[in-house]
Amino acid sequence: MSVSAEICAAVEPCAVGVEYLQWVPGKRHFRCEKLCGIWSTADCSSRYMRAMVGDERVSACRFCPIGAVHAGKVDPNQAATPSAKVKITGRPDNGSRCTRCGRFNLRIIHSGAEICVSCWNRQREWRLGRNSKGKAPITFLPLQVRRVGIMLNGVPCYQMIADTQNEVEPLAKCIRFAHDSVAFHDEQPGLTVWNEQTRSFEYRDRANPGKVMLELNQDGVTRYASVAVDSLSPGDVTAVVRMPTLRLSVYAAADWLGMGEEGDGAEITNEWRPQAIVCSSCSISLVQARRFAGHIECRCPACKSSSTVH
Repeated sequence: MSVSAEICAAVEPCAVGVEYLQWVPGKRHFRCEKLCGIWSTADCSSRYMRAMVGDERVSACRFCPIGAVHAGKVDPNQAATPSAKVKITGRPDNGSRCTRCGRFNLRIIHSGAEICVSCWNRQREWRLGRNSKGKAPITFLPLQVRRVGIMLNGVPCYQMIADTQNEVEPLAKCIRFAHDSVAFHDEQPGLTVWNEQTRSFEYRDRANPGKVMLELNQDGVTRYASVAVDSLSPGDVTAVVRMPTLRLSVYAAADWLGMGEEGDGAEITNEWRPQAIVCSSCSISLVQARRFAGHIECRCPACKSSSTVH
C-alpha cells in the first residue's frame, strides 16, 4: 500500500513526486526510474552517499536529487558535500586571481572578463590582429566557448562560458560570477556514440539510445532534450560532444598532474595556482597545485583537504 503524505512527513523526508510503498514494517520503498527498480529509502541514501565520495560502482546516483532528499541533504550545496565530516571552512575564490593565468595580487579587469591586465592586453592585440610592434600575434591561443557542469536546484545542468583560453578559465569564472556557492558535477548529458553517417560523435539518450540529444539554452543555462532521429527538422543540430568537468580528490589530482603537464591550464610553479580540476570532496572549488621539493602538492581552499595530509 502507499504511504500517506502525513505519515511520510512524520517519519522521514519525502521527495516531491515520488510514491512510497510500505511493504516491510519500518521500511519505505519506491520505484527509482533512473535505475529501473524498487529500492528502499535506506539503500537509496546509502548509494547516494557512496556516490558522492567517488564510488564509481554507484556513479549513477551521484548528485541525484531524490537520493539527496533521502540522505537528508536537501540544500543544493549540502547535496554536493559527500559527508557531514566535510565542512566548508574557506572561500573557493578570493577575487584577486586572474581567471586565465591563475596569478594573484594583480590588477584585475572586472568588465566581465575577470582577467589581469597582461592577459587583457594580449587578448586585445589578438582581436586587433596586431601587437605593439605592429605584427600579428602568433602565440596567443584563440578564445573558445567551453562547457561547465553545474548543479541547479539539485539537478545537473550546464553553462557555456564564452571567450576562454584554457580549461581553468570557465570554471574560475563560474565561481567568480556565482551569487551563491556553485556546485559542479562531472556527468555527461547522455551516451557518447560514434555516428558513422556524419563521421562524428553525438549524444544519445541513456534510456533510449535511438534518440539523439539536442542542446537547449535558456537564461544562461544549458539543458539537453532527447528526440527521435526521424523527427529531426532540417535546421535541427544535434548537441556537440564536449569533455565533462573533471572532478578528482586532491590525492588523485596530485598523481594526475605528476604524470605530465599538458599546458592547458595554469602552469605549475612553486606558487599555489588553481588547476582545471574540481575538488571531489566539496565540489565547489578548484584544486590548487604547486611544485615543492621536486613533487606536486595539491590542496582545496574551500574544504582545506590536502594531498600532504593522510
